[in-house]
Amino acid sequence: MSIVLKENDWAEKMIQSKSLGKKPSETLRRIARYYIDNGYEKKKEVRQKLDIFLLQCDPLASLPKWDAALEYAVTSAFKYEAVDIDQLDITENELKLIESLDGVQLERLAFTLLCLAKYWYAVSPETDYWVNNKDNEIMALANINTSIKRQCLLYGVLKDAGLLRFSKRIDNTNVRVCFVDGSSPVALSVSDFRNLGYQYMKYKYRKHKRNPYFECENCGITVKYTDPEKGRKQKFCKACATEIAVQQRVNYIMRRKNLGV
Repeated sequence: MSIVLKENDWAEKMIQSKSLGKKPSETLRRIARYYIDNGYEKKKEVRQKLDIFLLQCDPLASLPKWDAALEYAVTSAFKYEAVDIDQLDITENELKLIESLDGVQLERLAFTLLCLAKYWYAVSPETDYWVNNKDNEIMALANINTSIKRQCLLYGVLKDAGLLRFSKRIDNTNVRVCFVDGSSPVALSVSDFRNLGYQYMKYKYRKHKRNPYFECENCGITVKYTDPEKGRKQKFCKACATEIAVQQRVNYIMRRKNLGV
């Protein structure tokens, strides 16, 4: 499941851009909840708005084929409130502990698990800093690409260091983060859950003259410079750079067409 801290703001942007995103089921649920929070109190009304949104995204979409997904989105939206979190604060003590770990992958994983634990606690304090995300989701957020064996080793090291606690149930892969510490000043605030591993690295290299990580000026995602040694700094992530280049090319062609060139 993708994590969005301010779901209604995100949903409004998707409506404006007429986009189903990479995970249509999640998008539809958030759009449905957005309509509920904006005065549509009956399921029938929300379903009608969701049908319209789907057809705006894809005029050729078949509503009967999407019926199950649309009904599930509406039902789920009425069950759960929209997440509305401005940011999650990471303290100096927490970051010092993470930086003391022996290995960048360990640091990225610990930081990501800490962010997830704080997210779930903010959504529902009853979680008590337990993280129930799938391992592949966690590794993707941490920007770690390694073998299953290596992943298990990383978790084991964090457990042995007292930073994690595993569930006693054999078939349960949830972990509890045990190093949440709010007793020191805030050192870093997280408002975007994309590329958490790179966000940590950007913080880690904050005092370096050439920080190899940066935030895209268009979409805000933290990425790694393609070539940090270049004199001219990169401004956009690869996806945004491609999109902007295409749009500039289209604009250029349209201008020439209008001028009759």
